[in-house]
Amino acid sequence: MRTISREELYKQVWSRPMTKVAEEYRVTSTALKKTCNRHKIPTPERGYWAKLEHHKPVRRVPLPRLTDTRLDRVHIAGATSERLPEPVSKAGTEARERLMKASGPAAARALTDSGMEEPSTLGATRRAITKARPDAQGFANAQGRGIVSLKIAPSSVDRALRLLCRLFALAETEGYRPKINETGLDLAAEDVTIAFRVDERPRKTPREPAAAELKRRDDNLRWGISKPASPKYDYSPSGRLAIVVHANSCSGLRRTYSDGKTQSIETMLPDVIAGLAEHAALLRERRRAAEECERQQWEAEARRRREEAFSVREKRRLEFVDAIHEQLLERSKLSAVLSYLKTSMAEDANCAQGMSAWIRRRIQQIDALTSPEFLDLSARSAKLDFVEPLSDHNGSDPGGYKGYLSITRLQFWSIDEEKELATSISALEWATQAGLVPESESDDASQGETSGATRPAQR
Repeated sequence: MRTISREELYKQVWSRPMTKVAEEYRVTSTALKKTCNRHKIPTPERGYWAKLEHHKPVRRVPLPRLTDTRLDRVHIAGATSERLPEPVSKAGTEARERLMKASGPAAARALTDSGMEEPSTLGATRRAITKARPDAQGFANAQGRGIVSLKIAPSSVDRALRLLCRLFALAETEGYRPKINETGLDLAAEDVTIAFRVDERPRKTPREPAAAELKRRDDNLRWGISKPASPKYDYSPSGRLAIVVHANSCSGLRRTYSDGKTQSIETMLPDVIAGLAEHAALLRERRRAAEECERQQWEAEARRRREEAFSVREKRRLEFVDAIHEQLLERSKLSAVLSYLKTSMAEDANCAQGMSAWIRRRIQQIDALTSPEFLDLSARSAKLDFVEPLSDHNGSDPGGYKGYLSITRLQFWSIDEEKELATSISALEWATQAGLVPESESDDASQGETSGATRPAQR
């Protein structure tokens, strides 16, 4: 909604035709005229601009002064369309200019010829509306597959079909062709389809209640019922046709074109087609915006998945590094104890030899466990990679979390060079293969551990 001063609107309507001013505010000239009347703004009489163009005398009515200050500010609804994308208004303007010129023979015939041959696509519509029975108000309804939705009086059938013939012929010059669907007959161009219908405006006249209705009203009032006993108005066909577009509701675009007091809808067909162009452009813009929104949501979800996968990888990498660090700490502790024992055993060489041998063996195990070769095999076994994976063309992360992940731990390995095969083994198996533990020691060690709890230590 736009707000201007009363004086400014007065200057605008006397500086150029009402249709041009109304187009700027995205309202009809009739609506702008009513706005001027409410605010006591005089407007040029009919023929004013034609007389002015031919240098004939004209009279400009001065703006009267008002005591009601509330009328000084004029609020004009319809500015919602100003928020529409630029391609929408551009599409309507260009289509309107092309149609007003009527350069092509098809366009000229659609604007002037009232006896056009009826296309076969309207055959189902004619059959349906001809067979339809009028309702209580006198209107016949037709709708269904391949049928233009109609609500008109039987006397308006021929005119409505001629109107559709001219509408389809003119629409074809702009690339719109009839398209049959399950609910009706629409106009389609490229990748958009626009549904519409043709209605006959009802005439509203005050209803004269019958004697029975008056008696029922009196009975209702006697019982305290205020509900009217009969309709206030009667509705009947008026002969005024209208084309209603079923698209982009609450968008600010015009959706209804109907007969006026001085202008028939047949002369408004260029405006109807230009309106279809605006609706089609807005549908494309909304589709593009929806696709862009979907793309942004997809990218945001892809980023979230990549960040989640990165966090999982970092956590598992830290767990692997922590396992290495734990082994290195243990090695440092063992080295310190071994150094202490060497110093203490300088006086008694036979003291704590078994412990020193075990510590040296344990250090060898740790050196093997943390060797680059075993670390690489352990990381590959846990499906752990310290190099960041590249995202594929869809933006997904091939290194993302997928189901179960192996435990990150350091392992001993038995490597078969001929078969190029590495097999995970236990610490005892590795120590046996390395010659640190005799093959029979596993049994002796288990027996010793079992009996050691009850047998006193030997000195």
